[in-house]
Amino acid sequence: MVNFYVNVLDMKEVMRNPLHPSDGSLLGIDGEIVSGAAFVYDKRGPRTSASLEVQEWVSPKMIGDPIADASHVGMQAVGFGVPDIESMIERMVAAGSRLVSRSSAPWVENWANLIDPFGTQVDLMQDETIPVGESRLRHLRITVTNIEDSLSWYHGMGFLDVAEHVLDDGDFVGLKAADGSAAIGRAHRMKLPDEAAEIVLTDWTNPKSHGQHPADANHAGLFRTAVGVDDTVASYERFLVDGWKFEREPRQVELEGTAVPDMWICFLNDPDGVPFEFVQRPRSAFRPERS
Repeated sequence: MVNFYVNVLDMKEVMRNPLHPSDGSLLGIDGEIVSGAAFVYDKRGPRTSASLEVQEWVSPKMIGDPIADASHVGMQAVGFGVPDIESMIERMVAAGSRLVSRSSAPWVENWANLIDPFGTQVDLMQDETIPVGESRLRHLRITVTNIEDSLSWYHGMGFLDVAEHVLDDGDFVGLKAADGSAAIGRAHRMKLPDEAAEIVLTDWTNPKSHGQHPADANHAGLFRTAVGVDDTVASYERFLVDGWKFEREPRQVELEGTAVPDMWICFLNDPDGVPFEFVQRPRSAFRPERS
């Protein structure tokens, strides 16, 4: 999977946490687990780009399949800006991906949705300002049960509104109503103040958003996302005072095999069970990027 995102989607692997045993309770799993992870960024690097954490599971083994139905609640897709969308579609299909939709989206004209060789959805958007041979991590698309509940939660996390869109068809994600008519719903784009990448929340009315995000950390597909905070324990305590619920108390973790210092992390879930992770990465160490 790492090779696909590096060699086809023009990203780069920056560091790797090799396979090793650890305490599974950190991720809500009883007993010891054996896993490892590679951290893949777009070519701007870790001081600017968001990261994909590609996790390998040995014990317990990976279960289930990635979400493919756009109306199923949970983390749906990672979106990329690319300089030549037709060329990227060809490369992805040649590498084993499947094209779902080639159309426009409500917020961008030149759009495609594909399933990568491992079953995970990828959104593409053409952006000629991106250098040839590079891509940009643009968004994480999430289907929600009730967009008003989700907006309240994400606003509380510090996300700012970018734009709201009426969805009068779901062709851009390959979605139709049960009778074959156009799918309808709403989309809301949000971002953190100093981040270029967005969260795209979609709430479908027909067909109705349904189901729930996978509860198991070893479930195939997109599972969790992380936000950097200056001080994990301080953020945890402040959110607790405001009535927020966390899955577990903050813990200090070591990323073996990497240059990253030991970090404090903790987890909380959005209204649909999508896990968010507070990671102690002081914002002063990173420069904002708007491209």
